Amino acid sequence: MPKKLEVPSAMLNLQIITESGREIIGDEPRNNLDYSFEYKPLDWAQQPPIEKYRFISEIARGRFSVILKGINTSNDSIVVAKLIEITPDTEAQITHEFNVLKTLKHERIAYLIEAFKLENAPVAVFIQEKLQGADILTYLSTKEHYSEQTIATIVTQVLDGLQYLHWRGYAHLDLQPDNIVMASVRTIHVKLIDFGCTQKVSKLGGLVGANSVLDFTAPEILCDEPAYPFSDIWSLGVITYTLLSGMSPFKGANDIETRQNITFVRYRFEYLYKDLSQEATRFLMLLFKRTPTKRPSAEECHEHRWLLPTEYMIKKREKTMFNSYKLQHFAKEYHENRTKLATSSQKLLGALGTRHIGLGRSNSVVDELLIFK
Repeated sequence: MPKKLEVPSAMLNLQIITESGREIIGDEPRNNLDYSFEYKPLDWAQQPPIEKYRFISEIARGRFSVILKGINTSNDSIVVAKLIEITPDTEAQITHEFNVLKTLKHERIAYLIEAFKLENAPVAVFIQEKLQGADILTYLSTKEHYSEQTIATIVTQVLDGLQYLHWRGYAHLDLQPDNIVMASVRTIHVKLIDFGCTQKVSKLGGLVGANSVLDFTAPEILCDEPAYPFSDIWSLGVITYTLLSGMSPFKGANDIETRQNITFVRYRFEYLYKDLSQEATRFLMLLFKRTPTKRPSAEECHEHRWLLPTEYMIKKREKTMFNSYKLQHFAKEYHENRTKLATSSQKLLGALGTRHIGLGRSNSVVDELLIFK
């Protein structure tokens, strides 16, 4: 007798919606931001989230969180829920992240819909807009080739988000591939996520803790020196170098050597793809400055020749293609290391009720990428 085919809960939910004659709200990004929240921010919602949302699959895990895909039962729109356990170590950070997220409204930042603190368990739930789900490494790794134009587009969009964030007086301080997520698979459209490390940092600098992945952390933070909005520009430089080479610029034989390479700005141009434009190389040189204030601002990065939307530069960037082989290896190692740090606790799912404990892990992100590549 043939084995019964198991249908993921996410697919079953879509089938239920379709058969009932209701419309499926797609994942395509919509610019429906309510900017009044910048001045009239959200407060913690009172009713339990399971009265309004049905959670159908697990998307990812962080060090202290579980990310779920869910459905708003009132309008069948797809959302993402970030569940975080409230402990003496995390309570202040959760409150801080909520206070940051509730006032940020920008097309390059994943917006907060509402937030809950569960009554029956020490768990906070952030309901956020549903993005496509793939970080930029996963997205590019599913393609055999990608162009310099694609990378320039991603960098430009990240700069859009950083420019807004810095204008609001914040520095992200945890800019890494996991936190730059595709909002669509059909066009290049990225958004910044995870503001747990975000801090108010003025142009005069401020002391912050080192919480990000070592390879993407700016030297001033590693050396316990004041951080600046320019610290995000360094991290963007590391991400840009990685996408233009398939390698981490400062990676050493061990963490000690990596720290030294970052501190003394030791990296090599020969690891960059050989057909890379000179403009891209000069852009990286501009970002990798040991003194934070010597780096360009997000606005100044926009004006760099490499990112200019002129016909000449667009054609030049589109003509330059890179094989994704090296980036695939980097992405595999990066995601394996992130998985090692992720929580394996079932407490968070149990806080939503026993029926959520067995939620399956969704593979729809990669499947969708392969369909549209």
